[in-house]
Amino acid sequence: MTTPTADTQMSINELSARQQSALRRQTGYWLARARLITGCKIPDIPVLLNLSGSAAGQYQGGSRPCIRYNPVIAAQAFADFIARTVPHEVAHYAVDKSFPGRRLKPHGPEWQSIMLAFGLEPSVCHSYDLSRVPLRRQRRYTYICDCREHQLSATRHNRIQYRGASYLCNQCGAELKSVPAG
Repeated sequence: MTTPTADTQMSINELSARQQSALRRQTGYWLARARLITGCKIPDIPVLLNLSGSAAGQYQGGSRPCIRYNPVIAAQAFADFIARTVPHEVAHYAVDKSFPGRRLKPHGPEWQSIMLAFGLEPSVCHSYDLSRVPLRRQRRYTYICDCREHQLSATRHNRIQYRGASYLCNQCGAELKSVPAG
């Protein structure tokens, strides 16, 4: 038995041109359904296949809205991805366009009602196999307080080191202090 090489792994994870086209078509299909359900003008939106990590999809609002899909996850479970992830992300976009300027919970009642109107269960998390998905892991840094040791992410560590941020222990309330490496 041979183990997959990097080249083999890439071919497993790549979406074919046909699959990419199907993802964009299905996004358009759910957008049309969302327009009928909400009665709102919901413009077409760019679809990008550049999401990485453990997220299957993402609606990105703001001045340049788009829907991003994770091509690695999509390639591994394509039929399920089309059936669940695509309408999930379109529902986020539809909520954003149906309630402009309002700060709503991402998976709140408005989003849930659109998912139900789509005839789908309003599930929040996917259950795709992530064993072959390349995930970036943040380095951890050791900090201590008056009662125990903490492992802080590189993001929090850098905020402390370079921006003067401070974090307190939830148990004892003491400020976390860096433990020198080594």
